[in-house]
Amino acid sequence: MSTLTQTLLHELQTAPEPVQREVLVFLLFIKERSREQGRGIERTPGVCGGDACVAGTRLPVWSIEQGRRRGFTEDELLVNYPTLRRSNLPAVRDYVKTHAAEIEQAIRENEQA
Repeated sequence: MSTLTQTLLHELQTAPEPVQREVLVFLLFIKERSREQGRGIERTPGVCGGDACVAGTRLPVWSIEQGRRRGFTEDELLVNYPTLRRSNLPAVRDYVKTHAAEIEQAIRENEQA
């Protein structure tokens, strides 16, 4: 066990139980968030109206797809969306393919707003 792990465990064991509980909730949140980011696309209540977004960002999939349909190249999308990474693009394309009706609806709603 590393020194860092030992120190963390000692601090956690000596902390009051409510603090231990908060730390556990936080660690579980981070673990879940990491797992979601590995999938590439996530939905978070209260973020972008709950629309599917690129994991770890506030970039709705429909917005990226709308840009693509308007003729933006991948390089242009990456410039226009600084938090978007080239490695995110396959997940966006896959999501658009498998959730076509959802994406169409979101684009329509945005254009009407």
